[in-house]
Amino acid sequence: MLKTLIKIRLQGILLRQTKSSKKNQGNSIGKIVLMGLLFAYVGVVFCGMFGMLFSSLIEPLHLMGIDWLYFALMSLMIIMLCFVGSVFLTQHEIYQAKDNDLLLSMPISNRDILLSRVFVILILNYIYEILVAGPALYVYLTSVGMDAVQILMFVIVFLTLPLFVLALSCVFGWLMANIMRHVRRKNIVTLVLSLGFFGIYLYAVSSIQEYIGLLITNGKSIAQAIEQGVFPIYHLAIALNEGNFISLLIYLLCVLIPFVLVIYLLSISFVKLATSQPKTKKIKYVEKPMKENSMFKALLIREVRHFTSNAMVMLNGAIGIIFTIIGGIALIMYKDTIDMLLRELPGIESMLTPILCVMGIGIGSMNIISASSVSLEGDRLWIIKSLPIATQDILLVKLGMHLVLCIPAGIFFSIVEVILFQLSILDAIIAVFVPVLFTFFIAVLGLLLNLWKPKFDWVNETVCVKQSMPVMMTMFISMGLVFVIVGGYLGLFANIFDLNSYMYLMIAIFITLSIALYYVLMTWGLRRFDEL
Repeated sequence: MLKTLIKIRLQGILLRQTKSSKKNQGNSIGKIVLMGLLFAYVGVVFCGMFGMLFSSLIEPLHLMGIDWLYFALMSLMIIMLCFVGSVFLTQHEIYQAKDNDLLLSMPISNRDILLSRVFVILILNYIYEILVAGPALYVYLTSVGMDAVQILMFVIVFLTLPLFVLALSCVFGWLMANIMRHVRRKNIVTLVLSLGFFGIYLYAVSSIQEYIGLLITNGKSIAQAIEQGVFPIYHLAIALNEGNFISLLIYLLCVLIPFVLVIYLLSISFVKLATSQPKTKKIKYVEKPMKENSMFKALLIREVRHFTSNAMVMLNGAIGIIFTIIGGIALIMYKDTIDMLLRELPGIESMLTPILCVMGIGIGSMNIISASSVSLEGDRLWIIKSLPIATQDILLVKLGMHLVLCIPAGIFFSIVEVILFQLSILDAIIAVFVPVLFTFFIAVLGLLLNLWKPKFDWVNETVCVKQSMPVMMTMFISMGLVFVIVGGYLGLFANIFDLNSYMYLMIAIFITLSIALYYVLMTWGLRRFDEL
């Protein structure tokens, strides 16, 4: 039974990536191959990134005689990557799985249900671990070398370190599950935490070079800090570096005892955790004056509430909004550094406005909200079509939601640029107008593509913003246009136009394209929506 449950859960995770509809029960071979190539690409990128990092660390640490710090840093990276990559899956698989009630009603032992969920998360942790441990082992073997005892201990560490991460994830997932019972907007909390972990990851990646320099100059002091502050990691590193069995035993006890304890506590309380329901607060009705909204405003509120009801939909469809706000704050924080760099570039004043415009549209190109707005209606599309509302108003509201959510962040970024770089009135107007124009263009383009190839037979709303053709096409077109604009000038028009003239030409082209696409939306788009 345990083997069957593990097989079912693994198939469920894989099918969420390769199967996109209820009607199509078979998996597309082409889609499986595409997903396999995508995962292979991601694996190669991560292995290459960690390989370069460990290659830069091994020589200075080996020369200073603190090779064990190399393995300590490797294990810390494994713990961080596994925890960030699996913590939300742990919460979903163990505490908030939708099939808990169904499985508990069957003649299946609670132990098998729990272990099947734990084993699936453990497999995912091993996948994350090999992205770090594989390059670290290869670099050390080719640079320093390891004997048979060290290799055996490395294998033991590889098999046991994810158990410690799993224990951490289970504890954090338990805390999150209890917090979520008392939170009304669970999607907001999930979104904030996802962005927080993502921000920590980006900060760590962007600071790698700084950390490398710090390790080279202060290797021994950092080694002492790890020895005193992260006791199990220290003994793990000593065991791998020296083949010390005592240190290996200490490390195993520090890893296995928390894991066994957490699994035991989960086993005796699994039924209560899996079947507990959030406390509901009885709301006393208080009579208030009725508020009347215009039809457009009421529909817009409906669209916004639907879009913001799912954290993953927001994160995938509107990540550009977050980056735009972060970008504006970063410009303010690093103003002095940016001014210093600009002063070192001759003639930058004449190119400043086009460069700022490219920055604005580059960040805004990551917003693809309208490309899934029709698909998100799903099997409820008939409701809005049955209301006495003109098709034109429905499409304008979906277009308006993209603009209402994205334009304010873009204007904030542009105003920061205008103030920091002290642009003239004309340049300031252009710096604000261009990102707004590009946002309108992408909004209309995404909505047209979604009308052309809508996806209503999804099982989960996240499919609409991750696996649908309109979203992928809008994302690649919007980001590709940024490279086309920059590359077109550098490769073709640099000898024909100056940069400002080229900018005005691009503005004219995008205004023309936006008007043409809007006309298509108000003609073909109306007919297409009525046919859905």
